[in-house]
Amino acid sequence: MSYIERSLGDSEAILYRARFPWFYYAAAWLALAGFLAAGIAAYAYPMLAALTIVAGLVLFIALLEPLWTTEIGVTNQRFIYKRGLLWRTTQELQLRAIEEVNLYQGVLGRLFDFGRLQLHGTGVNDIRLPNLADPVGLRKALQDGIAATAAPVASTAPAARGPSPLPSTA
Repeated sequence: MSYIERSLGDSEAILYRARFPWFYYAAAWLALAGFLAAGIAAYAYPMLAALTIVAGLVLFIALLEPLWTTEIGVTNQRFIYKRGLLWRTTQELQLRAIEEVNLYQGVLGRLFDFGRLQLHGTGVNDIRLPNLADPVGLRKALQDGIAATAAPVASTAPAARGPSPLPSTA
C-alpha cells in the first residue's frame, strides 16, 4: 500500500496520481544495457567484466530508486508530495491554501508531454516538482480540487423561516 493510500482521511479520495515521463525509465534501461554489453565484451577479463556488470546494476538501481520512492498525488482535500525510502520527506498542502499553480514546459516538453509544476501556498514554502508526465493533467486535478473545496456546501439543516407566529388568544 502506498504512502498516499495509507494517509487518506475518512472522507478523502484520490483524484490524481502523477507519474514520471518515459525517458527517465528509458535512460536507466539504456545504461543497464550499455554496461551489460561492455561486460560481455570484456569476457576475456572476468574480473573487469564482473565489475562492469555490477556497476551497470548499481547505476540502474540508482537511476530508478527516486522514481520508485516518489509519490505525488491530489486528493479531494490536499496535495501530497512524498520522497524517500529510508528517510521519508513529505510536503503536503491543503487545497484551500494553494494560491498559484505554475507550469514550466519547453518545446520538448510540449512535444513529449512533460513539464514541471510549482505550487505557491499561503504561509508555506513553494513546492517545486520534478519533471512529470502530463503536467497539465496534474494542474487540472489541482484546479478541480481547489474549486471543489471552495464550493459552498449545501446545508442539511432546515432553513430558517423567520420569527414564528405567536398563538393568538381569543
